[in-house]
Amino acid sequence: MRYFAEYIVGRNGPIDVFLQPQTPQLVADEVARKLTSPAYLDGARHFALAVWALPDGMTHMDEVPESSPAQATYIQCGGSTKAMSVEIRVTHEDDSYEHYAVAREPVTDPAAWTTITWDNGGPEPFSLRLHPEEVFTGEQAAPVFRAYIEDGALPPAELLRRLDV
Repeated sequence: MRYFAEYIVGRNGPIDVFLQPQTPQLVADEVARKLTSPAYLDGARHFALAVWALPDGMTHMDEVPESSPAQATYIQCGGSTKAMSVEIRVTHEDDSYEHYAVAREPVTDPAAWTTITWDNGGPEPFSLRLHPEEVFTGEQAAPVFRAYIEDGALPPAELLRRLDV
């Protein structure tokens, strides 16, 4: 069985979360609850959530070396339950990686952009420029996270836009 850790970012800084006991289904359920709860992912108190899988054979996040590519391979969102981005990073043993913005459906107009913002505690709200199809609600993002957690599945290639980060 694969184990997962969460990384939550909010007004009070980052928090590492490791559920025990856990199964992929329990983790996916907990993440879905956070993604869809306006009282939780409100774009201020909590505004980002990431999930990463521990390497095979490891059963607690404290066992994973900081240099492990597993800690740099994740699915994340930023924003609020009303408007969020979803991104996936795949890191390889040689430290190279691909980082993608995820879309709900294929982008119809590559010239069309929109902006989502959230309060990250800075003097100005944080802004992120996305295609309209790349803006998710928590309800729309939950199945993407569930497929990643339960099945290790990435969205189809036509829903991934490679980012240079």
